[in-house]
Parts: sequence; structure tokens; C-alpha cells
Amino acid sequence: MQRQQDTGDYAGEPDDSRLIERTCNGDLAAFDTLVERYQDRVYGYTCRMLGDPETAREVTQDIFLRVYRYLDRFRGDSKFSTWLYTIVSSTCKNALSYYGLRAKHRADDRPANDIDGERTSLLDRIPDKTLSPDVVAGRSDIQAMVREAISKLPEHYRQVIILKDINGFSYDEISRIVDCKVGTVKSRLARARLIAREELTKAGLAGPEG
Repeated sequence: MQRQQDTGDYAGEPDDSRLIERTCNGDLAAFDTLVERYQDRVYGYTCRMLGDPETAREVTQDIFLRVYRYLDRFRGDSKFSTWLYTIVSSTCKNALSYYGLRAKHRADDRPANDIDGERTSLLDRIPDKTLSPDVVAGRSDIQAMVREAISKLPEHYRQVIILKDINGFSYDEISRIVDCKVGTVKSRLARARLIAREELTKAGLAGPEG
């Protein structure tokens, strides 16, 4: 089976499939390159999911140990990044329970507007008419409020909004990562964006939709 390849700005470097092949043949330097390529993104995800930087560092190390251990099981029927994040997702879920970090938030069961439709990224929907995108991007206090709103989401909502709006995975990729139907991903994402927006509205950042 021909492996799907991740594309990226890795000029002059071998693609993921080549690094995987070399790693499976005992080339540890190739695996180091894979780790360097993905470690910042993986750490960012674990930190947002766990809410504790020190624990996130430990969990990130554990994730890459697992990746190395199971790399020969990667068959290439998805992008390597998608396969990687299935391990990231499951490891974070276990860590939330093991370290007692599971957020004590109840899911908001109210229906979200356009819950089955396409919706723009939460980060694109936050500003009201007084806040231009360039202002939002340059204000650390606003970014902190966004991070805080996301951190308050129940785990299954926080997971999909990070994967979609921050990591940029497609619905199909998220479906593989979290092991649920695409429709469920869309439903969770719509509700996550609604709840997060409500938190930002309470904080005086996002105006009501209209």
C-alpha cells in the first residue's frame, strides 16, 4: 500500500514516509528528525488538553516513546500526522484520568445553531466590530482569554476544537483520531464553539451573533 504523505515546509529534508522507513530499519537519527518535526505541535496539544505544562512535557515524552514502539504498525492508510494524533489523543485521555486532571465541567446540552452545518473557526468568529483581526492577533490578553475559554470546555469538546481550529485537521482526520463519526465531530465542534463564544461574551470580548 502506498503511504499517504504529509506535506509541509521541510525543504531539503526527507518526507515522513522516508523517515518512517529509515526508523524501522534502525536509523535513530531519522526518528529524531520526526520528533523535532512534530514535538512542538504535540506539546501544544497536550498542554491545552491537560492544562499543566510540566505534566504535558512528561506526557509528550511518553507519546513519542509510544510512537517509536508502535511505528512498525503504521500502514500508511492515513497521513502520519493523523496516525500520530490517535496516539496523542488516547495518551492525553489516559493522562487526564491518571493525573486527576479531568476538568469538572458538565456538558452544555443546549442545541447549537447550525449544529450540522459548516461554521467558521472559533478564532475567526470571536471579534466584534470594534476588534479587527490584526488587533486580536497582536493582543496577548485576548489570546489568553481565548485559551481560557477553550480550557473550560468539557474534554470531548475541547479535543475537537483544538484539533480543528488550532491544529487544522479535517473532519475526516478528526474522525479517525477520536474514533467517532464525522457527524459527531461536526456536532461537538459546533457546540464547543458556541460554549466558548458564550464564555468570551461573558468576558466582554465577543459580541452577540447577529
